[in-house]
Amino acid sequence: MYFILFSINALAQVQPPSPVPTSPDTLTPPPSTTSGVEGPVKYWAEKIRFSLPDRITELEGDVRIEYQNVTLTAGKVKIDWNRNYLIAEGTVDSIDANGNPIYSHLPVLTEKGEEPIKGVRLEYDFTTRRGKIREGYTQMDPGFYKGKDVHKIGEETLLIQDGFFTSCDLEDHPHYYFRGKKMRVRLKKVAVARPIIFYIADVPVFALPFGAFSLQRGRRSGIILPTYGESSFGGRYLQNFGYYWAPSDYFDATIQGTFYEKTGLVYKSQLRYKKRYAFSGDVSGTFSPRDVTTGIKRRRWEIRFTHRQTIGQTINLTANGSFLSDKDFRQNYYTDINQRLQQNLTTNVTLQKRLPGSRTLSLNLQRNENLQTGKIDFDFPILRYSQPQKSIFPKNTGSREKWYHRLRYSYNSLLRSKASRTPITTSEGTSAGFSSTRKSGWQHNLTQTFNTNLFRYFKINQSLNLTEIWVPQYLNYSFVDSLNDTRADTVKGFRARHTFTTSLNASTTIYGLWEIPFSPLKVIRHKMDPRIGFSYRPDFSDPAYGYVQTFRDTTGKEITRDRFSGSLFGTTPSGEQRNLNIGINNLFQGKIIRNGEEKKIDLFRLNTSTSYNFARDSLRWNNINTSIIARPTNNFSIDFRSTHSLYKKQGSGSGRINRFVWADGFQLPDLVNWRVAVNARFRLSSKDKTQPTTPAPPPPGETAQDPTDIFTQQTTDNLDEEERQIEEALANFDRTWSMDFQFTYSYSQGETGFINRHFDLNLSAQLQLTRNWYISYQSRLDLMERQIDSQTFIINRDLHCWTMNFTWSPNPAFSFYRLEIKVKASALKDLKLTKTSGRRPLF
Repeated sequence: MYFILFSINALAQVQPPSPVPTSPDTLTPPPSTTSGVEGPVKYWAEKIRFSLPDRITELEGDVRIEYQNVTLTAGKVKIDWNRNYLIAEGTVDSIDANGNPIYSHLPVLTEKGEEPIKGVRLEYDFTTRRGKIREGYTQMDPGFYKGKDVHKIGEETLLIQDGFFTSCDLEDHPHYYFRGKKMRVRLKKVAVARPIIFYIADVPVFALPFGAFSLQRGRRSGIILPTYGESSFGGRYLQNFGYYWAPSDYFDATIQGTFYEKTGLVYKSQLRYKKRYAFSGDVSGTFSPRDVTTGIKRRRWEIRFTHRQTIGQTINLTANGSFLSDKDFRQNYYTDINQRLQQNLTTNVTLQKRLPGSRTLSLNLQRNENLQTGKIDFDFPILRYSQPQKSIFPKNTGSREKWYHRLRYSYNSLLRSKASRTPITTSEGTSAGFSSTRKSGWQHNLTQTFNTNLFRYFKINQSLNLTEIWVPQYLNYSFVDSLNDTRADTVKGFRARHTFTTSLNASTTIYGLWEIPFSPLKVIRHKMDPRIGFSYRPDFSDPAYGYVQTFRDTTGKEITRDRFSGSLFGTTPSGEQRNLNIGINNLFQGKIIRNGEEKKIDLFRLNTSTSYNFARDSLRWNNINTSIIARPTNNFSIDFRSTHSLYKKQGSGSGRINRFVWADGFQLPDLVNWRVAVNARFRLSSKDKTQPTTPAPPPPGETAQDPTDIFTQQTTDNLDEEERQIEEALANFDRTWSMDFQFTYSYSQGETGFINRHFDLNLSAQLQLTRNWYISYQSRLDLMERQIDSQTFIINRDLHCWTMNFTWSPNPAFSFYRLEIKVKASALKDLKLTKTSGRRPLF
């Protein structure tokens, strides 16, 4: 919006194309040393008149003037070189019903990189560099400014008389605006008006003695305006008023408060910091001196933090965590179902070092608190070391690979110490203190693998996994005759446990093709991946290994006790395993031809697996697991999973007997459980998004129809202009409806014969009724119990420069509604009206 004009050294041209440099016009007055203009000025017009005695230049008809990075267009321009003064006006085009002139080609001044400013009349003084625009109108983020008289003083200051500001782009009658008798605008900084009146639909709503609007972009300090609303438990409230402080590019802070008429204040603050390629994080908290639900004096609070830092090139530090004043804080202050269901407070601090050879070393601290039981677990240190796979016998550069080069190993180590504190509750429900325990240990994992191909068609994979744990204390048991049971004593001292597993697997791939004539599906390809393997693990609960103790009670029954029971790395693996693992994965694919192009699609997958344990004395076959997954299109999928047993159920009681289900006649394997999930999405659009195809020629004797008419394919020459505009608007409007379904049915039968069934439906729908109305709905239904577990309705209405949002959640556990009407412009996001009921979401 800078008015920088014009030099007498002008190049006069009548046509608007790019100017061709010419010699100075001999009729042009000589330049004045006091013109105040730097550099040449170029101008064009249909008519150019010079008055040598008066030193006046007049331009009329599509006037265009260029000076440095400023361009002026107008209907006519008059320059008085004696006064160094310019006047630009529009051209009178017609007269309205009241006798007022209607102008065309109004003056428009544009500076490179800035929005244009226009008005009915523009005046500018070259010497003082001051200007004035009558009925000026321009756009500057975050909105539009208009004034009866706009005066420019200096390079960056505007004085506007009887002006208004709005983010609505309707120039003549905006839906809302702030009006001020006097306005002062500092370009790209701030606009100040006094007094200021807020109008909606030209109706005054409220007035303030003054108002300020920031024109700066990016982060900046300032006051955060509150949101007004009502809630059922707190009454009327002013939410999130406060201050935002941005002292530098590296950190900022926010402090906010919410005042409830019935329950008082709730404070909220956040500190953020960031330095690129170095560190970033934030600390936030909430404090309520009174219970927000009851108003009773009770200090309640929450603290959250995150931190990420890079130290040098190889070290990363990450930390995050949260703390609460009481276990019910989230239940009372949150409405989000995921937040309300979180029953654990976790704090993590991790320092990781990347070592040469893709190795990693990390040190971790972890704290976990169960909000329901009050148990607190504190783990420190947690020291991890990881060595990725490497060749035992590395291959020399340039040499051929030998079979032993494929012998590889990897190593992982975990050193951990854990302290726990558990509340003790008496039978009357009162607190009786805490019980504390501490455990430590060190675990080592060494894995060796070998991969090769046999006869080109079979893949052979061998693995050996060795696990060793070290503990500083263990359990020693003794049998107490009076109790007819064992007693455990903790022995402080080093003890180790060694375990291992090994496996050998073979797999291959088989392909099959079927041609299907007279069908869009031309070919079906069947890809089979059969596999067979053997895995072995000894029974480490055998007393020979020394990890357990055995006793016999008074009845002669053998009792086995594990010396490592309760350790950080679990109990000693028991039961020998000599498993023969078999399975097959099937992938069915199809080839279809669409629009002359061949396309491959995945039809469905069918996988099944089971195993046979040679070490058992009975029931050696494990359950058969089957899955069928089909995704024929992007909008439809089926996921089916089932488990079957090969053995008969026991006649009475629980368990199964060592008899196959077909022992007394043909019978399919017994169904243990199954689950099916069907996902479907439907989308309807009123506008065809496909590219138009070339229409077929009309039959002889008929006239070809207009291919651009998408309604009746008939000529529209007889339609009036209004009907044409309606048709164009409807043709360009995409009315989209979409709906997502997920049906999930599960069935399981326990060993006692108890049957458990679940049938759920998750529904999500989005309906765009008109260009401005949008409705969405989400729900979860229990079809077995015929009840709705949760549901939410959301209605959005686009109000041009405003937007309306209505949310209603009639849930059984808690229900609320929220109505919000706000301005779209992000700079005016606090200009809104909110109405709520039920539980008000604070965060």
